[in-house]
Amino acid sequence: MSVRAALNIDSLLDAADERWGVWTSGEPVLSRFGSCRDVATWRGEAEWREDREVLLALGRLTRLDDSRLDATAVLVHLLLPACEAVVATRSRNTQDARHVEDVAAGYLWAEVAEYPWDDPLKGWIPQGVARRVGRALDREFGWGQSAERVWRERAAVTPEVLERIARDQDRDALKSSDVYWWALSEAGLSREDMDLLVALAVTATDDGIPARGSAGLTARAACLQVVEPGHTADQVQYRARKALAVLRAAARNGAAA
Repeated sequence: MSVRAALNIDSLLDAADERWGVWTSGEPVLSRFGSCRDVATWRGEAEWREDREVLLALGRLTRLDDSRLDATAVLVHLLLPACEAVVATRSRNTQDARHVEDVAAGYLWAEVAEYPWDDPLKGWIPQGVARRVGRALDREFGWGQSAERVWRERAAVTPEVLERIARDQDRDALKSSDVYWWALSEAGLSREDMDLLVALAVTATDDGIPARGSAGLTARAACLQVVEPGHTADQVQYRARKALAVLRAAARNGAAA
């Protein structure tokens, strides 16, 4: 058994291939392909920016009634390898790997259907979708030794707690949902930058990097582990430092108000 087998979408892919020229006609970037298999083969050698444009084109087609089913099935097929890698890691937590695969199959379809294709997040799309599936599995099974616990934990938040994001080893403060949503709604930090800080914090903790400041959370060793295709560790480090500055300033302003 596998996530691919649990999905059981071969018939949907065959139907999508038969009608390929019809349902993809609204996206010129897809005219070079004749089937989802053509796309999969091309992606093996494609530059990541071109790959992103093709995936986004398919994603936009999931928003249209006439192409929704075909486009969703093709995207699920294309993003499946990244998802299976996540499932393989999560399955180490249980002896019932088949059940995890069944659950993951449903979440993969749902995450592809609900992904913000019209206003996509930055970064590599397969990794982003796979991360969402991983978070969903962690919620489903009560796992969470990484950044995904941010969606489940609740804690009181004070400016002092927010200050510790940049200097302490308080892992729970980093993973608090209240902190996360405060950063987005009150501090004005982007979702991408907050996710980056959480990922860096977890990496720093897991690797035993002792400080959460410039020598810890934004340490080059941590940045190298979370950098995405098309970006550099320097860019990640710069973004993280800017994001921490935004959170510290917002916490001080809130305390003074």
